[in-house]
Amino acid sequence: MLSIPEFANTLIGRRLVISVPGSTTNLGPGFDAIGLALNVYSRFTYFFTEGDSLKIEAKGSCAGDLSDKKNNLLLSVLLHALGQNEEDLKGLNITIETDIPLARGLGSSSTAVLSALWAAEILKGRAPERMRVLSAAAEIEGHPDNVAASLFGGLVVCAPSIHGSKAIVKQLAWPEKWKTIVVVPPYKLSTDKARAVLPKKIPMKDATANVQRAALFVAAVTSKDDDALRESLFDNLHEPYRTSLVPELNKLKALVRGFHGLGCVLSGAGSSVLVLVNQRDERDMMSELSDWCARQGEGYKVLNLDVDTKGLRADFESFN
Repeated sequence: MLSIPEFANTLIGRRLVISVPGSTTNLGPGFDAIGLALNVYSRFTYFFTEGDSLKIEAKGSCAGDLSDKKNNLLLSVLLHALGQNEEDLKGLNITIETDIPLARGLGSSSTAVLSALWAAEILKGRAPERMRVLSAAAEIEGHPDNVAASLFGGLVVCAPSIHGSKAIVKQLAWPEKWKTIVVVPPYKLSTDKARAVLPKKIPMKDATANVQRAALFVAAVTSKDDDALRESLFDNLHEPYRTSLVPELNKLKALVRGFHGLGCVLSGAGSSVLVLVNQRDERDMMSELSDWCARQGEGYKVLNLDVDTKGLRADFESFN
């Protein structure tokens, strides 16, 4: 007879499979406020078997050392959300399959946090509510943009409520004619390191410029205006301070301007760089970026991605 914790009896005889898209955030001026889900995914499978320990297996092109239980973000969030320790989850098997480059500003940590919180709700016998999961995830991440995009899909504009820990999220339709291409450098960049270079205070003119550009960005999206989007993708709050950590950013900005691109911004905290281009110029831009990466040496990648519009998806699979 399979021994399974009473609170986790929802997984008797079946697997819980959670798929979470990656994301790109900030999009220039929307620091900690704007996120866009992309069709690159982490897939998490939870199931119980006969066993005397909790096991984590990592698969996929970008899995790295995710199977290591020491300092494992997913495991720590799961245990905290359940109010349990590892010994209480003997026999739990977790499989992580991911194609999201780790520590590259594409939301890999957010997918782990969301998966763990969603699984914890189900293991406790509760129907997960997206807004409750969002609030918990935003508290862990420190800002809601990545987790909101991955949870809901599409383009999100978000902010913490002035009335407590609740996050306010509004979804906008991303114009299909705007294509998202990501240049991924060979090196990782932690969010902590990328935030450490930011100043504690900024000039009023820089804050004003970002408010103007962020508002223009939203207007450009809703009106599907290429020219307005080009004008909006400039930032004074974080990108100027992070170029020392991601020297490719300014080089790519210059390249994109010369090849009919809509704009080029840091993806999240980096190290990846997001290039936006009208679909009519997509092929030429992909060719140019691929050539640029080849000239940089080994390890540079170009990902031609689409926008994910569904967000987190969870299903049960039966097994014998």
